[in-house]
This record gives sequence, structure tokens and C-alpha cells, in this order.
Amino acid sequence: MAEAGSFADRVKQQADIVRVVGEYVRLKKTGKDFSGLCPFHQEKTPSFTVSPIKQIFYCFGCGKGGDVFNFVREMEKCDFPEALKIVAEKCGIALPSPRERSPEERRETQHRTLILEMHRAAQTFYSEQLASTPEGRVAQGYLEDRGLHQEAIEQFGIGYAPSGGEALVRFLRPKYKDEKLLADSGLISRDQSGRLFDRFRRRISFPIANEGGKIVAFGCRALGDDTPKYLNSPETPIYSKSNVLYHLDRAKEALRRQDFAILVEGYMDAIQVARAGISNVVASCGTSLAEPQIKLLARFTRRVIVNYDPDSAGQAATERSVALLLEQDFEVKVLALPP
Repeated sequence: MAEAGSFADRVKQQADIVRVVGEYVRLKKTGKDFSGLCPFHQEKTPSFTVSPIKQIFYCFGCGKGGDVFNFVREMEKCDFPEALKIVAEKCGIALPSPRERSPEERRETQHRTLILEMHRAAQTFYSEQLASTPEGRVAQGYLEDRGLHQEAIEQFGIGYAPSGGEALVRFLRPKYKDEKLLADSGLISRDQSGRLFDRFRRRISFPIANEGGKIVAFGCRALGDDTPKYLNSPETPIYSKSNVLYHLDRAKEALRRQDFAILVEGYMDAIQVARAGISNVVASCGTSLAEPQIKLLARFTRRVIVNYDPDSAGQAATERSVALLLEQDFEVKVLALPP
């Protein structure tokens, strides 16, 4: 426990609470301190302050306060060890070496690391398939018809998952021999007999990255008449749909700078908006915006323009999303495009 305590003390000493809080709250310098609208209750006049000298925060409106760990625990709804890890990573402080972790923690960390590696490898494979195979060239023709040429394909890492059923399995198998690891990745599925096969087949692939820019999943569109039209990665040790917003890793600086987000439904929508020069766009990747996604967005802005599809499903999703955003004290507008 002493080692954990000393590490926490070191993180607390090196962490800049203003920078950490500033990732969640828009702060303005007021004298020696910084102030902003409290993220823990609704208010129009700032009563939330951060002291860089004392390295604490306090809200005169709701009474919440404490150090940088207290703040992150409140914002992320996590326990102290997770808050310690988050603050350390934000401040560039190396976490304790694997030898200092429990065997179970080491196994889980290694498992997640390997799955992240597999997603990078899959991205490379899909990109090569798009660029160098007859099937891939057909997919490229479809993308070009949608206005996505080579520059956009490279910018957003778009690729192609070939037909056949075992192409990615064969690509990954030499390095990743553990069948459980392959199945846990979400890239590979099993049939009833236990045989491994590619989850994504004959589909255009769109990598989905987390806030830090690491590929954690794929969204794939059928090239022909296969159903479903869109197929995403399942929940895995590195991916939870409700905790990820597509394009956030690219959009977060623009969100802070412009202080509003355009919320669209899918990755193609986000790509088209971003290609038009509007970089503060994120996608919920489906019609069900989840509360964790809203809290993630709140770290960058609390102003949102919802622009879902104009069909009946999109209209219903818009109403649900607006209601959820208003519950979380967002300023919300709806953009209705002409048919």
C-alpha cells in the first residue's frame, strides 16, 4: 500500500489540476484562480473555481470540492485506482511497471494490448485489400461515387474486408495463435462447430477510434445486397459502443475551439461533414445516443446541433437525443436539411 500511496502522491504533485479540469470545463482566469460553469449542477453564472496554487477545486453553488483525484472520480464516475490511472495518463506520468501489478491485472492488460495490436493489423490488412485486389477496386469505385477519393480514403483509414470468410483469420493467425484471443477481439467469430471465420466479409471498413486515437472497433458497410447493410464490432475488452463517439479523436480540438458539436448518425455522415471543412462533427454510430457518450462530449462542449437523418427513424432518434442532452444541461439545436 505504501508503494501505491507514494505513486499517488507523486502523481498529485506533478499533475496540473487546471489543465486536467480544463479538459472537462471551459475555464477563465480570474485573478490567481480560474473559474467556469460547474459541471456538477446547472448554473448560468460561474461559481466553480480552480486554484493552481492550492491544487484544488471548489463550487460555491453546490459545495463540491477536492483535489484532482476527487474531480476525476466525480466526472468519470470511477473509483480511486481508475482516477489515479486517468490523471497519470493525462499528465504523461508512467504507470507502475507490470511487475508491481497483480498477475490478474497483468493478464488483463496484456490481453487488451494484444487486441489493440490486432486492430492495427486488421486496419493494415483492410487497407491493402482495398488498394490491391479486384474486389477492393470495386469498393473503391463505390467510394468514389460517394465523393470519397484517395485522399479521403487515406485520411479516414477506409479499407475493405474481402469475401471468402477466412482471409483475416489467415492474416492474423501466424502471430496471434490463441483462438480465445482471436474470438475476444470481435474481428473473428466462431460457427457452431467452433471454426473461426471473419466477422466482416465483403464490406467496406471504417476504423472506429477511441478519444485517444487508438482503433478499437470497425464499422462496415455491405458492398452488395448483404444484410445487415451496416455491421459494427461487438462489445469487446477494448470497445463499448456507448463509450465511443466516432471522429471525436479528430474533432476534439475543434470542439473546444468552437464550443459546439454537430451530432450526426453514422460514420459516412461524419466523414462527409468533415470533408466539407466542418471538423467539429461527431457521430453516435446509430440512432441510440447513450448517456456515457453525452458525458464524454460534455468534456469538450455543452452545445450541440443534432443532424440525424430526416426519415421517421431519424426523427424519433432526434427527439430521444434532444431529451437526453437537455437532461444533461446541454444547449441543443436541431438542424433540418432540405430533402
